[in-house]
Amino acid sequence: MKNFKKAKKTVDVSVGEPVRIIRELQGLSRNDWAMATGIPQSTISAIENDSVKLGVEPAGVLF
Repeated sequence: MKNFKKAKKTVDVSVGEPVRIIRELQGLSRNDWAMATGIPQSTISAIENDSVKLGVEPAGVLF
């Protein structure tokens, strides 16, 4: 870890944003994701739009 440099800034990311990004990178629609996970599409939508509390706090993303 000799070359480790501390990030100069952080970016706040919502809980739902990485969920959406991962789904999109997999090329899945919300309906596809719902069928694959057994989670209702409406719940996935609510998670991605931060309309539900998941009981976790988002961490800052370091750049």
